[in-house]
Amino acid sequence: MTIQPSHIPFLYVNIFALCGFALMFIVFLATKKTSEIRSCLALILDCLVWTAGSILMRLQAWPGMNVWYYVSLVAIFSMELIFYLFLCNFARERGRFLKILFLIATLALIPGTLSGFYLPPPQPVTRPDGMVVYTYNTVLWHMAFPCVLFVAVVIASLLILGRMKREQGAHASGVTLLFLGGLIILAGNMMQIFIPGNTFPFDTLSGVIFAGFVTFALYRRRLFRMTLMVSHGLLTIAMATVCALLAFFFVEPAQAFLTVRVGTSDETAMMLVSIVLAVLLIFSYILLHSLTDVLFSREERQNKLVQTFSSDVSQLLSTDEIMTKLSDIVRQEIPVRQIYICLEDEKGYTAKYSSDPLCPAAFSIDRSSPKIRYLQEQEPYLIVSEFSESARAISDWAAEKELFRRLDIDCMAALRDGGEIVGLVLLAAKNRSRALSATEVGFVETVTSIASIAMKNAGLYEKMFREARIDSLTGAYNYRYFVEQEEQQFQKYGKDALTLLYVDVDDFKLYNQLYGVEEGDDALRRICGEIVRCAGSDGSVFRTSGKVFALLLPGQDAQKARGVAEEISRRVQTINQAPERKWRKPLSVSIGICSAPCAAYSAKELIDNTDLAAYNAKQSGKNRIVLFRGTNAAAPRKLAEKTDAIVDRVEREGGEYRTALSMISALTAAIDAKDHYTYAHSKNVARYAANLAVAAGLNDEQVRTIYAAGLLHDIGKISIPEDILNKTGKLDDWEYDVMKNHVNNSIEMIRHLPEMDYLIPAALGHHERWDGKGYPRGIAGEKIPVSARCLAIADVFDAMTTDRPYRKGLRLEYALDQIERGAGTQFDPHLALIFVQLVRGQEIPLLAQAHREA
Repeated sequence: MTIQPSHIPFLYVNIFALCGFALMFIVFLATKKTSEIRSCLALILDCLVWTAGSILMRLQAWPGMNVWYYVSLVAIFSMELIFYLFLCNFARERGRFLKILFLIATLALIPGTLSGFYLPPPQPVTRPDGMVVYTYNTVLWHMAFPCVLFVAVVIASLLILGRMKREQGAHASGVTLLFLGGLIILAGNMMQIFIPGNTFPFDTLSGVIFAGFVTFALYRRRLFRMTLMVSHGLLTIAMATVCALLAFFFVEPAQAFLTVRVGTSDETAMMLVSIVLAVLLIFSYILLHSLTDVLFSREERQNKLVQTFSSDVSQLLSTDEIMTKLSDIVRQEIPVRQIYICLEDEKGYTAKYSSDPLCPAAFSIDRSSPKIRYLQEQEPYLIVSEFSESARAISDWAAEKELFRRLDIDCMAALRDGGEIVGLVLLAAKNRSRALSATEVGFVETVTSIASIAMKNAGLYEKMFREARIDSLTGAYNYRYFVEQEEQQFQKYGKDALTLLYVDVDDFKLYNQLYGVEEGDDALRRICGEIVRCAGSDGSVFRTSGKVFALLLPGQDAQKARGVAEEISRRVQTINQAPERKWRKPLSVSIGICSAPCAAYSAKELIDNTDLAAYNAKQSGKNRIVLFRGTNAAAPRKLAEKTDAIVDRVEREGGEYRTALSMISALTAAIDAKDHYTYAHSKNVARYAANLAVAAGLNDEQVRTIYAAGLLHDIGKISIPEDILNKTGKLDDWEYDVMKNHVNNSIEMIRHLPEMDYLIPAALGHHERWDGKGYPRGIAGEKIPVSARCLAIADVFDAMTTDRPYRKGLRLEYALDQIERGAGTQFDPHLALIFVQLVRGQEIPLLAQAHREA
């Protein structure tokens, strides 16, 4: 027969316990499942079964008191095993043998438990006041069997707790809580059994306290947030439960007290009791609501910061920006003086970021450090003061201790990629009078976990970015990145000083043929290394082709760059002095230099001029440095003699220049056989353009290039039909389009000539206009190579002053006036002015067929 709840003393304690266990179980069901949380759920479920069985036993509910008693007793005897399993998960202990042993022993106790062999059911006794109590009349000696198991589990648990306290000093508080919780539940159960005539449920109360200690230990380990345990919704449920229990257990006795002892009427007593109960409930709710706001407002603020941080860093693809964001978010929440972030490299974990620019990070932590091993084996963070009190501190390195003391490091958190530590976050606390709280450390652990994912993504992006821009053989930047950087650097430094060097390895094809590709690759790597060392921190090195390296030097003029080039050449020579290279062909480099803005007015012109200078260095005999000079130099005295000397030297020198001139002579002879005018015109243009180049201050190699390009600039007219080429009247549109094709035809012929592709920029652009209305590409201004600009003026001048099939040559002064009018629209204004002044001053001699009449 079921007993009325009001007839059971202290039943509300059991009901409170049951509600508490149920609330904990629901909360942990909503928490992310880990091995610790799962074992805690099992422990709370066992307490729930135990408490529910105890309540139903006292109520003598169906199917009977004894059934619920044995259910409760089995839960109690199983609790020691479940607690041990929880403790193993909490301490991350394997203990497989003891787990199996304790499981077998617990299962062996169940038959004796269900039969009452160890502890017979208590006897219900009705007291004179109508209350029903349960007393244990006898405790059999058989109880020694579960006690032995209990003692064994306690000893094993104490060993685990002691080992945790020694090795995990950072979590000693959690260990203490578990130890105290175990003692309390032990004491509560002993009191319940051995205190004669006891009616108060000490066992249930101790179980609630024990579960609370376990929960708080998990919270200290940051396995869940307290806001899951206490929220406004749960608070409302709890207050409603309290209200119901108060109404059930205290309203009737209070009303009876007022009517019997005080003498009030039933209506007055009910009203007074209702008012007092309502006031107490309202006051309790306000008090608890304010308390939760104080306790958990910081945790809620942290949640908002974490959400903001996660959203921000998910959009970043730069590790530097992510480190800055991480530092900022930590300093918003924790009063730290300094934050250092270290990333993994070949040295270990090298400091890459410091929150204070005045305290730069310049240290590294070895990956075999005892602190790193602790982070790998135990926890994702380390409190330095507590680590120093643990057993692991004995193996700590003196140098690392001194580093952490000097930097005032209080906490170190790990940045992880899976199971690997890829970085470290070091916190130097501002307030030395207090340690970092568990909430603060948990916040650091959360944001570092988010930052780890973001930095992994950023690292992959940066790796792909580098691989897309890095030459895999030499480690220098590749040509694609060179084009991007050269354009950007020109925009930034082109008006001040930007110098480009082309370093071309001499006879590299022969070197590969002699010693093999592997030896050639090794030579390229060595040469690239020397260029990088000479470039220093300000220069950028690129591999633009198989054997050519580019060096960008922002903020340096041509003279400083020449010093760098000389150092590169000297260092390459030292490579040849290595003993293993005694019988190898010596390595050497030819270097071309061009500097903006004095010798280049656009990014493309800087590349073209540097390339031309490097080619001239190769043509001059190799192992040389050639500086491309701009067009601002004053005209030299005796200009014609200077030009003649350069051209004559070209014709006298042997090697590649003589071979090139032989080919040019053969081609010009072919032109002469078809069109004598084109042959003479080409020679005149070559001479005029060479004179103009000398007067403009270009170096000898550039003058030679312009002279050779002038001889071949109209070579494509061989393919033009003679009826169009020699037409005496004006060309119609179709004929004019055919005639314009001679430029592209010239390029198609020149590009197939060995070692003469350097002439293409000049020949291709001699019909371009300064205003961009020329052909074939329609480029304008400084984008037109300076060699083509010289040829354009010379070409038009000779065309005007010599006889053509359709007209006689024009007067000299008229031709000069036309060039002046075209300055700034058709011609380079600076070069046009130089040319007109030189012709009028008779510094450039007029060639055959030119009209001298004014």
